[in-house]
Amino acid sequence: MTLLRQLVIVIVTLFSLLFAGSMVINVSNTRNYLNNQLRSISQDMATSLGLSLSPHIASNEMVVVQSMITAVSDSGYYREIILADVNGKTMFEKVQPLVIEGVPEWFVHLIPLETPRGEAFVMAGWQQAGTISISANPGYAYSTLWSNSIQALWWFLGASCFVFGLGLVALHFVLRPLRAVELQAKAICDREYPTQSTLPWTLELRSVVTAMNLMSAKVKEMFSAQAEAMERLRASTYIDVLTGLANRSYFDMQLRQITKARSSSSTNALIFLELAEFKNFNERKGYQAGDKLLRGCADLITETCNGMPNLDYFAARPSGANFAIVMQDTVREDAILLANNLSTALATLRDRGLTDRSDIGHFGISIHRGQSFEQVLSEADMALRAAQVEGHNAVHLSDASAEGEFGSYSASRWMEFLGQVLADNRISLVRQACISCTDESRVLHYEALMRVRGDDQKLIPANIVIPMVKHLHLAQEFDRHVVTEALNRLLQPENANVVVAVNLFPMSIQDTGFLAWLSAALERHGEAAKRIAFEVTEHGITTNLDALRGWVERTAEFGARTGLDQVGKGFKSFGYLSDIKIDYIKIDGSYTRGIDQHRDNQFFVDSLVKYAHGLDIQVIAESVETREEWDMLKSLKVDGVKGYGVARPADWV
Repeated sequence: MTLLRQLVIVIVTLFSLLFAGSMVINVSNTRNYLNNQLRSISQDMATSLGLSLSPHIASNEMVVVQSMITAVSDSGYYREIILADVNGKTMFEKVQPLVIEGVPEWFVHLIPLETPRGEAFVMAGWQQAGTISISANPGYAYSTLWSNSIQALWWFLGASCFVFGLGLVALHFVLRPLRAVELQAKAICDREYPTQSTLPWTLELRSVVTAMNLMSAKVKEMFSAQAEAMERLRASTYIDVLTGLANRSYFDMQLRQITKARSSSSTNALIFLELAEFKNFNERKGYQAGDKLLRGCADLITETCNGMPNLDYFAARPSGANFAIVMQDTVREDAILLANNLSTALATLRDRGLTDRSDIGHFGISIHRGQSFEQVLSEADMALRAAQVEGHNAVHLSDASAEGEFGSYSASRWMEFLGQVLADNRISLVRQACISCTDESRVLHYEALMRVRGDDQKLIPANIVIPMVKHLHLAQEFDRHVVTEALNRLLQPENANVVVAVNLFPMSIQDTGFLAWLSAALERHGEAAKRIAFEVTEHGITTNLDALRGWVERTAEFGARTGLDQVGKGFKSFGYLSDIKIDYIKIDGSYTRGIDQHRDNQFFVDSLVKYAHGLDIQVIAESVETREEWDMLKSLKVDGVKGYGVARPADWV
């Protein structure tokens, strides 16, 4: 029960008791007054009538006596008049019926009025001739008592309603800070940290509001400090101090994950950049000039990569004057375009005075389509050596694993082919279970994976299709198809208890038209909408947090959930998790693979889990391959795991 309701009940109870007491006192006093008045009237009339009758009794004029008694009785103010002789024998009696008009019978029974008799002697000269006894009629007294009670009731009710209304208004203003405190507490639970700028004038409430403001600030500070601690840990382990790019350890960890992941369904590109004659430059210009050149080159790489829309990449400085850019879910044309843009941009380093050479660096590109870690590195290194032979700032591509029959497809041919895939509905779904760590028999959700069939109904490798879908800006069309198919399947009776997560392209999340379409689809599929989640890669969406926030708030209206995939892959600060109501995160497989043997990754995952759980965010680990990894993740309080060591993808029929 709310405090306001309790206060209202207390006030109403007090007013009721006050009213009841006032009414009892008022009626009792009025009743006593009327009883005294009736006694006085009866006695006065008996005395007066006795004196008036005495001469006529003495003269034995009984007709006159009866007339006088009848006249008094007919006035209606007296109920009974009795004339008796000295022996008590009734000589004449006049009785009027009791008439009480306008007064409820229950009131008469509840509050009885006394009808005392007034008595006086009737004299015949100096001797007593008899007695006259008179009882007043209480009908008028009852009418007066009832009228006074009703008036008192209405006055009290009117005054009570007025005072009660004023009390409610006063309580509204007095309790407003408490309602604000309630909203403030709920906001803190929802990962918002507001403070109240206006303090209430009530001292006790002022103390409560002040304490809540302090707690809100402390909670926000605590999560910020925890996020900063994780960033410092990650920076000390995986970031190159000089350039701010990833270091060799991070580069190896991520590239191994990309090349070893069994569920990898992407075409990736590795670009090597090596500055020309850097050792000689250091000897001529000094190490400070060399460090400036390295920082300038790192800034140039970041700026150029960020200039390409929807590019999923990370850049690293593995060693010395060597830089590496890894592009995921890409096509060879985009890799060549990025390398050429970087080659052109290298000239600005000389314009800025960071180097005095025109031959600044060379680029080697290798395309990854399932090769091993060592093969990708070897192909990129061979391409780099070939570029050094070709000339200044040259770019060379090594693509030893061409796409077979699809390698000769032009962009227009790909557009035609993918359009036909959509038109013929040649997209199927498989699903992979995500298992709870606390109860290995429970499936947290299934992750839906897209499969595309060619003209001959054979499956086309996803690492060929997905990059072309992104390159040709068909992401929304494919996402619409996958979401529609998933919602329709969730409505089937055999999937009544199934929860499914659908991976979406980052550009779909940021497209307002797609969000409007999805909102309409979720509204049509009301029950299924509560059992679907949407996943997007952390790197692909955290560059537009406003779009992510709008997406989460809108889809949550229909009961849908939102998760972030590949969390930790980039170097985005985790502070955004406290501002956006993400339901769950999936830790990138580069941190979970072999985690039972890597203390740094264990500490990082442990910190991330504690931070996420403090925000009521579920944590799931990806790419779990061995029982040892699973047991370690369970000990780190991870909520769920997914990978080939947990459950393999299976057809969703």
